[in-house]
Amino acid sequence: MSDEKRRATRSPNFRYAKLVLPDAGDGEQVFPIILRDTSAEGAGAMYIGKDDLSATDTFLLRDAEGDERKVRIVWTKQVADFVQMLCMVFADD
Repeated sequence: MSDEKRRATRSPNFRYAKLVLPDAGDGEQVFPIILRDTSAEGAGAMYIGKDDLSATDTFLLRDAEGDERKVRIVWTKQVADFVQMLCMVFADD
């Protein structure tokens, strides 16, 4: 039995995207990710990099077409050196 806790049906669809964290000025930090799946409530992804992504920040999830949605990270799990699995929930206002 899986310990996955999502209530909504997931749609597996691997694709490139970015997590964007706007800074106090006009700049932004960009973290490239690979989206693993999405549902009506959120998304699962893989991040390869050295940065720790904070669950207290609200990020913009930007797809390859430039469309954006606000997301919060629910949990991360390091699965290899510099590789983290992410679970995100949509935080649109």
